[in-house]
Amino acid sequence: MAGLLKNRWFILFGGFLLNLMLGIVYSWSVFAKPLTAEPYSWSTISSQLPFMIFLAVFALMMIPAGKLQDKLGPRNVAIVGGVLMGAGYMLASLIGTYANVAVLCCTYGLIAGAGCGLGYACAIPVARKWFPDKSALAIGIVVGGFGLSAMVFSYLQKWMINNSSIGISNTFLYVGIVLAVLAVTAALILRNPPAGWKPAGWEPKAAVAAAATEADKLSGKQIAKSVRFWMLWLMFVFMALAGLMTIGSIAKYAEDIGIAAGTAAIITGVLSAFNAVGRPGSGWMSDKISYIKTMMILFTVMAVVVLLFPFVAKGVAMSFVMVIFIGFCFGSCFALFPTAAGDNFGVKNMGRNYGMLFTAYGVGGIAGPLLLGAIKDSTGEYKWAFIVAAILVFIAVGIAFALNKLIKKEHKK
Repeated sequence: MAGLLKNRWFILFGGFLLNLMLGIVYSWSVFAKPLTAEPYSWSTISSQLPFMIFLAVFALMMIPAGKLQDKLGPRNVAIVGGVLMGAGYMLASLIGTYANVAVLCCTYGLIAGAGCGLGYACAIPVARKWFPDKSALAIGIVVGGFGLSAMVFSYLQKWMINNSSIGISNTFLYVGIVLAVLAVTAALILRNPPAGWKPAGWEPKAAVAAAATEADKLSGKQIAKSVRFWMLWLMFVFMALAGLMTIGSIAKYAEDIGIAAGTAAIITGVLSAFNAVGRPGSGWMSDKISYIKTMMILFTVMAVVVLLFPFVAKGVAMSFVMVIFIGFCFGSCFALFPTAAGDNFGVKNMGRNYGMLFTAYGVGGIAGPLLLGAIKDSTGEYKWAFIVAAILVFIAVGIAFALNKLIKKEHKK
């Protein structure tokens, strides 16, 4: 076992397993439909509120969690995160006694959301430090677990919710127990490499090493004042808004257009699968052609598909096609933005730096479901929410092209 714990691929597996547990948030849409039906009869916005709070707390927790793991190491911080994640789900089972949205906001939203942020902040810096030679791919593999989670859990949770002997309350309880056990087990595997460690036979390019050394000296305030940080932050907000709006509602959307509940759960799983595939896939692309060129390509695809979604996804076949593209492009964010944070702001304090950038995910996580819920409740249609989201992603594409020009200009100096 001691040998395994020094093997960088096994440590990468620990990060993958941890994120597989944390990413269960992406299966929230299987709860949204039952919460809008009897006996709860919540509005669309109310059914999305716990999901929005989870995402906001998750994102905000990334900053202190990143700083803590930079100072204390990833293992202990991730263990606390796993415990809180499981506890939040288990306490959410109180919905069976207190059928109030506030119960889920406090348990699922606040407690589980905080646990998710603590755990997620640990796995990405670990992957980057152990794989300087394959940084984007390694990050993509680790965060791939987060994207894959809904495929693993969606159908299971759907079956449990619809089972009269289990229901929503016990689904939260049983899933919470599994999350706590497996997340803590995964956290125990995480550790940073020794100071000065590098893969055998690998040497960084002199110019890259020098730039990285300078980037490591940047303070949080210096990063927050940089134009480059805010360009990346805005792109992340707009991509997160479009992706999370779709993820949080896809099962309900599918059922609303007449697709059977079981098939809707499979569509959610396919979205999750390609969300997962998009992470190492885009990481591989980034290592080959650079993160910024990969952003330019995939963000453009995302903008076009989100714009077409409500007009094309009218049945089972095209719903599957659309979610494949949305899942892959959205998943790419979680390999590309950590890679961008490391390249631009250094690896030494990557937990802090990516935590700052990840606040964009929280903003998108609130705005996306809120936008969809408000528009759907007021108009009875989904299309205007997707149109607005597409416009914002097109803006992200423009920012990506502008950032690419800035990078080229700096390289010519």
